[in-house]
Formats: sequence, C-alpha cells, structure tokens
Amino acid sequence: MHEVRSFYRELAQGRLVLAFQPVVWLPGSSRVLYQEGLLRHIDAQGEGVYPFAMLEKHQLMRELDRSVVHSVIERLLQNEHLRLGCNISAQSAIVDDYWQPILAQLRDAPSVAARLVIEITESATPPSISAAIEFVLCLRELGCRVAIDDFGAGLGTLEFIRKTRPDIVKIDQGYLQRARLETNNAQTLGHLVQLCKTLAPCVIIEGIESEGDRALATACGSEWGQGYLFGRPRIDALGERCVVEAMAF
Repeated sequence: MHEVRSFYRELAQGRLVLAFQPVVWLPGSSRVLYQEGLLRHIDAQGEGVYPFAMLEKHQLMRELDRSVVHSVIERLLQNEHLRLGCNISAQSAIVDDYWQPILAQLRDAPSVAARLVIEITESATPPSISAAIEFVLCLRELGCRVAIDDFGAGLGTLEFIRKTRPDIVKIDQGYLQRARLETNNAQTLGHLVQLCKTLAPCVIIEGIESEGDRALATACGSEWGQGYLFGRPRIDALGERCVVEAMAF
C-alpha cells in the first residue's frame, strides 16, 4: 500500500501529466482520429511504470480515472479543434454520484462530449456487467465515443461488447507481435479484425512500430492503427502540459 499512497500523493502534488499519442488512418498517417492521453510522471524520460494492477486490486482506481477524465475535458474546453481520449478501468464503469459532476459537465457541453473518447480497459472486471452496460450507454447518449481497449488481452467478454455496441475496439498489440512471427498468427489477427468489425464501426490495431507492421495491419483488414511508428507518447504534444490533478469530491 505504500506504493499506492506514494502514487496518490504525487497526484495531489500535480506531478502526473498526460502524454498524448495519435491514433491514425493507416493508408495515410497524417489523418488523426484522436490523441490518446497516457499517464506519465512529470519528470519521466521514457515509459512510465505505475501501480495500476495494485490500484485495481485494492479497488482504488476510481479517483485516478475521474481525475484523468476531468483533465481531458478541461483541455477539450480550451481548444475546440482537439479530439482526445483516455483510459479508465472497468472498475470505474458505473453510473453513480461519484461521476455525476463529470456527466453533468458533458451534458452541458455536447460539443466537448462529441470530441471525447473513453477507453475502457479489460484488466479488471467491472462492478457488474449490467452497471457497466448502463455506464457505456450513458456516455454514448451524452455524445461521447466509447472504446474497448486492449481487446483480447484481458477479462472482457464478447457478450458485454455485443450489448454495449462500442464505437471503437482496440486490438491488443500482442496479436500483432505474434502475427509478425507466423503466418497462422497473421491469419488469426485477420479473423479477429473481421470479428471486431461486426461489433464496432472502428477497429484499431495497437503496437504498430514499423512500416512492416503497418503493411501487416492493413493486410489484416484494419484501417486504423496506433504505435511508435506514428509517434511516441509526448507530454508536450498539445503544446502546454496536461497536468492531472486530484479532484475534490
């Protein structure tokens, strides 16, 4: 728990920022669907290592998730041309008083909601499937787009995706990594892309690091991708840094 307390102390001190990485159109990477905000320490030089698994184990992700979403909304309010996304844990996917200030803010600013993508990770189970479905439907009714992140790597089920009908499914990078090595794995990735296209209008393959990866993802049927080929997460991607500050409840 010391690691968790230290993490939230740094959040309260404003020492956590969002680094943004683009999701791009594979045929021409100048077309950006949105920029995903990824959590980083303000002094980080490379990839961040954070106690997300421990936070989920102790049911302590919600404060962080709410603070991240609030920070992204504030940046969208400042710039009407931005389209941004961010992750939340499936543990946070429940409509309750904790989320009401943010939901009210989105309700009052439909142009902001329309430019916000909420990515739900599959590393933990939601409080209940019915609550998570209600949460997704609420966000979509407000005009937000909802993505299922790292599909195929976590605890998500096809039944949940069928019922929520997300706008975006992001295929975990592990499938692309395996597809580089064997033809059978490339065929598996192609089948998975086609399955995901029956579940959501937009499918994104994660982990694209080279032109070979781009060609492979395209051959497997994906039109959108994300990865180091198109840029590493940058804390200065939007100009000024996007600091994540703890929200008072």
